[in-house]
Amino acid sequence: MRYLLDVLLLLLLVFEMSFLYMPPFFHELVGVALLIPIFVHLFQNRFYLKALMKGRWPLPRMLGAAVNLLLLMTCLTSIISGCLISNALFADVMPLSLRSNPVLFSLHSASARGFLVMAGLHFGLHAGNWWQRLQRAASITSRPFPAKVLMGITALLLGAGGIYAAMQDKLLQRLEGAHVFMTPALQYDTAGYILIQLGIFLLFAEAGWLFWRWQSGIWKRIRRPAKSC
Repeated sequence: MRYLLDVLLLLLLVFEMSFLYMPPFFHELVGVALLIPIFVHLFQNRFYLKALMKGRWPLPRMLGAAVNLLLLMTCLTSIISGCLISNALFADVMPLSLRSNPVLFSLHSASARGFLVMAGLHFGLHAGNWWQRLQRAASITSRPFPAKVLMGITALLLGAGGIYAAMQDKLLQRLEGAHVFMTPALQYDTAGYILIQLGIFLLFAEAGWLFWRWQSGIWKRIRRPAKSC
């Protein structure tokens, strides 16, 4: 159930980022509806939240908490700013001065892309659990050398595809809050644009996974001399 919910969150987020290809009312409705699986996800991880004030804070734990905090901030900022500039779902509630505010539009665009990036990093930090679960499901106990080579090639292709997708959608400019009206990604059809957003997510998921392995290895080397004393 937990993993199915994570897949649902990913699908909703990627489809939500393809707002240019859906009716405004549907885009806003999906954005608000995202709160439901998010709250369920938080409830499933309530023990993690309760344990935040307990125990020590080694480097891996601090980095994981920072990613989670930024993910929550970008998520809430995106949803709240989206409600404030609503032209369909909350059009009768929000004043025109808010719905036409260019600063709020820029904030919504930047935070939505930040949400996608941080969601990818968040997934990457837990990608090891997903991989172990897939290995158990496939009854794989070890990775032979050809499988490792294939994984390396796949990782390189995903990284290259993600960088290309980020460039096509001008991700950096959007994160900076720039007014981006046209991007090369808009030349694709609906399926192509969805793949662009998925590619960006996978790029940062891979970055999060690699970074987690790298800093975990550094932390283990730092801790090893202390254990030998």
